[in-house]
Amino acid sequence: MVEPGTYIFYTLLMVFMILLSKPSAEPVLDNTGQPVAFPNYWGPNLIILILLYTFLIGCRYYVGIDYKAYLEWYLELRNTGIYPREIEFGYEFLNEVLNYVNAHFAFLFVFIAFCQIYFCYKALEKFPFIIPWFIFFFFTYLLMFSSMNIMRQSLAWFVFFYALNLAMEKKYGWALLCIFFGFSFHKSILIGVIFYPVLHIDWFRSRNLQITLLLIVTALASVILNLLLAAAGPLVSAIGYDYYVENLDEMQEITEENKVGAGTARALYFILDFAIIWFSPQMKESFKKYDFYKYYNLYFLGALLDRLVYDNFILARTNDYLLNFRVLILAFLFFFLFNSRSQKMIKKVIGYTISFMMIAFFYRAIYNKAAETSPFRSIFLEDVLQTQPMKLDNY
Repeated sequence: MVEPGTYIFYTLLMVFMILLSKPSAEPVLDNTGQPVAFPNYWGPNLIILILLYTFLIGCRYYVGIDYKAYLEWYLELRNTGIYPREIEFGYEFLNEVLNYVNAHFAFLFVFIAFCQIYFCYKALEKFPFIIPWFIFFFFTYLLMFSSMNIMRQSLAWFVFFYALNLAMEKKYGWALLCIFFGFSFHKSILIGVIFYPVLHIDWFRSRNLQITLLLIVTALASVILNLLLAAAGPLVSAIGYDYYVENLDEMQEITEENKVGAGTARALYFILDFAIIWFSPQMKESFKKYDFYKYYNLYFLGALLDRLVYDNFILARTNDYLLNFRVLILAFLFFFLFNSRSQKMIKKVIGYTISFMMIAFFYRAIYNKAAETSPFRSIFLEDVLQTQPMKLDNY
């Protein structure tokens, strides 16, 4: 049974982040009631929020499946002076700098948490009005839990999200600089980059087409997956992940062993995708000045691929560069549902129903200890702050 304190911690953190985000989402309106500016975006509230998240999440202790590996590698570097595995140069450099200054291991996770949340809010600066809903789904869709597990890749996704915004504004130099930074922490960011050329056409205008595509992909998932793997083989090998393609059966077995509540998740994702598809024409019209359809392209491609790779956790991870945009699209959807002037009651009922389902999904994930993110523990409550351990066994 999960400790009650874990439920309280995650709930309070979500509520405080939503409340602290709201001042940044308050616009200056023109004569027609349309938002023209968000002058308070980088106010004290957002600075406090980023610092709060950075230190609370960064100072966690053995929370997330990958936490032990990251800690073990850092401590081995402390022992031997050599980083124990081949890894992206930016992340290795971070470890070496922290080791050089004799930093406590917590600073490694603090830095990663800061970069994740900072680039998250830099990306959301383009559409501040959806921030409260984005934070809601950041938690309830479990993107936050994912960010505490696959830490480097999650950091790379937030960097990719921000770089995408820069590229759409034709700030290509800054976009490339961000991509280089993200690449230095996780080279899989290139998976997201290769989809950039397909963003400039609204490929999925018809609701019926989208529903048909989902049904076809679901029915022929295994056939389509084999074709895609054959086509993507050279790229997978080039970025160093050919091992995973060569061992798909083993990866699927590992996925099956670690699945908890997979049926519930699939049913929920179907409902979410159906609601998004149903309202997509209205959202594309309402949010067209925010390049909505471009993000929608990424989301919908991710939703299609999700049906193909759901049973393989490695391939599902690579799809995160597309599918994580489901959180962004959900934020747009719920802003639309609760601010629409037509059929208000029906849209609000839909919104409240899905919200309650997401909250239940969130607490179920905590109960099931999804990605080992519960129980939540902090180094401040463990006797590790005053020591600089040299062996993992000391814990």
